Amino acid sequence: MTVHWEVDGRAPTLWTRLYVLGMRARRDKQAFEGEEHTLAKARQAQRRGDAPPTRLTRWVRRVATAPEAGQRDGMTTWTVRPRRTAPRARVLYVHGGGYVHPLTTDYWRLVRALSGRSAAAEVVVPAYPLAPDATVDDALPCLLDLAREAAADDLPLVLMGDSAGGALVLVLARCLRDEGGPQADRVVALSPWLDPTLDEDAVRDLEATDPMLAESGLRAAARWWAGRRPVTDPLVDPLRDDLDGLPPLHLHIGDRDILRPAVDALADRVRGSHGDPGDPGERIDLRVHEVPAMFHVWMTRAIPEAARSRRQLAALVREVGATS
Repeated sequence: MTVHWEVDGRAPTLWTRLYVLGMRARRDKQAFEGEEHTLAKARQAQRRGDAPPTRLTRWVRRVATAPEAGQRDGMTTWTVRPRRTAPRARVLYVHGGGYVHPLTTDYWRLVRALSGRSAAAEVVVPAYPLAPDATVDDALPCLLDLAREAAADDLPLVLMGDSAGGALVLVLARCLRDEGGPQADRVVALSPWLDPTLDEDAVRDLEATDPMLAESGLRAAARWWAGRRPVTDPLVDPLRDDLDGLPPLHLHIGDRDILRPAVDALADRVRGSHGDPGDPGERIDLRVHEVPAMFHVWMTRAIPEAARSRRQLAALVREVGATS
């Protein structure tokens, strides 16, 4: 049981400071302010639908939609590969959006980095069904089928997701472990939503500094996603169950994110574990990468700090492909 916590001590660039000011001017966090407003914004985004791979992505990568009809268990799934290199690893990427927002064009920037010459990964991107029309009981079986298939051949597998997707990849890794079949080689969670209740004083303290998220709307989204389950169910709250025996876990977080306190809590839990039988913190290799002054899921944005993070993620995937 180990915790490695790395902090990028560089000050945010001027471009990023201006970018955050623009987020505040647009009041981006309004998308999650209050239950009614959160639902209205989610419905608006869902009507627009998932953003397919961009023209640039299709130009520089090989993009396939599988199966031919574009639907897999009721969800569209894209596979993005390098154009001139055989994939050396596979990434199953589960997008975030508070369980209510579809894929946006920003995600394809990250997908291009993971499927480029450096990492040379095949990246599988499912557009899973969203709340409130779908719940975890609707979406998880589809994602788990995809994870089983992704883990079944010789390519090493990285389960990667951001925000709500960061919680989902932890749940998927736990399900694969419990089944006893092929496993993921790494789990990577970007700005993960580890505590659906957001029930910490530190969350409220951080909300004023977070330019993107508000706790009231997130709590409502968690209830919709849980459906008939309590939000504390292990399929919704990934830290409520035993994490023993999972693959190495990499978390990326900024300190301007109201989801940060749960990452602190997980690290404290792992540090406090002494290997007692049934202790949920035993035998976890946890690596936390912190970038001060960064906001929620900055890794997908067009800012210098995001480009650095994408290079780090590509290097991690390259390492998995080289050593597995």
